[in-house]
Amino acid sequence: GMFAHGGVRPFCATFLNFIGYALGAVRVSALSNMGIIYVMTHDSIGLGEDGPTHQPIEMLDSLRAMPNLHVHRPADRNETKAAYILAMKHRSTPSVISLSRQNVPYIT
Repeated sequence: GMFAHGGVRPFCATFLNFIGYALGAVRVSALSNMGIIYVMTHDSIGLGEDGPTHQPIEMLDSLRAMPNLHVHRPADRNETKAAYILAMKHRSTPSVISLSRQNVPYIT
């Protein structure tokens, strides 16, 4: 709605595992060429204090299979910056930026 109306570039943010609840909306934004940015965190196969309900093992595969959806899984802050830049440049393609739960080293 906000993207279709214009004047604003919406984003959505939550744990990666919970994007499953929004797959319908993500798919509609992809098919409608709406450049919404989805920032998903806690992408990890490591079992942390959140427990096994927060292990999004298959979510990235599901998202990558969706047509007209960019999926970014940056390894460090440089790649995260690049993912945001690409997402902002592609106004007609939604993007998922999937970020780790753990601290990651800076890769030079």
